Amino acid sequence: MSMLDAQKRAALGRAALQAAAAKPWRDVTLFDLADAAGAPAQDLYPASMADAADAAEEFFDRAMAADMRGVDAEQSVRDRLFDCIMRRFEAMEPHRAAIAAMEVGQDRDPTALAAAHQRHVRAAKWALTLCGLDADYMSGQARAQGLAVIIGQARLAWRGDDAGDFAKTMASLDKNLRRAEEMFGRFAGFGAKKTDEPPAEQT
Repeated sequence: MSMLDAQKRAALGRAALQAAAAKPWRDVTLFDLADAAGAPAQDLYPASMADAADAAEEFFDRAMAADMRGVDAEQSVRDRLFDCIMRRFEAMEPHRAAIAAMEVGQDRDPTALAAAHQRHVRAAKWALTLCGLDADYMSGQARAQGLAVIIGQARLAWRGDDAGDFAKTMASLDKNLRRAEEMFGRFAGFGAKKTDEPPAEQT
């Protein structure tokens, strides 16, 4: 990750999405990004094209907190995660063409796939944190890795959805979150909290 400040990094992410929508991503240069950002190229130092893709994904990560007032204790963890992650896909939808351009050839490039997974891990950690779950220690890291796979599978489904239709995305996300809840339950933090049983009546 480059050492750009938050404002420049956000501008870089927006510029990447704008440039990718205009022409093939592999043809986009740092000068194209600087033009789209309305800044001289030197202001983007030491960013790379990979940093630009990362910055674009961070834009969608931040969207997960949009309109979120706090953790709703009445919701199950699964429902919280579902709502949070779906906000990310809703933010991605207007940029569908740009995202598709940036992902051309990714499925055949192990390095690109590894980078995409790490972005999903970052998104998973943020989603878990927003939903009130540990995402940092050993159990949290394992939880984030599992949720990253679920996000990646939902993203594949999103690529197959028609524009504006999240049917496949929601089905994939719901199915895999339920599966995680059934397989790991409270141990992995995906299950709903169980209320204490009432004490037995005294005779």
